[in-house]
Amino acid sequence: MNDETELLRRFADEDAQDAFTELVRRKIDLVYAAALRQTGGDAHLAQDVTQGVFLALACRASVLK
Repeated sequence: MNDETELLRRFADEDAQDAFTELVRRKIDLVYAAALRQTGGDAHLAQDVTQGVFLALACRASVLK
């Protein structure tokens, strides 16, 4: 199991907010860059997409772990 999977598991099983914060810190730049490409360079929309991605991850963490 890799470290990010373990962070997601800790968040889902133990409600470890620090684990989710660390996961976001590690992946936010990657997610934002992908969102920026997909939105044609619209920074505001890419920020909204990025927020949505992490919101969806938080809501579905228990199924994804």
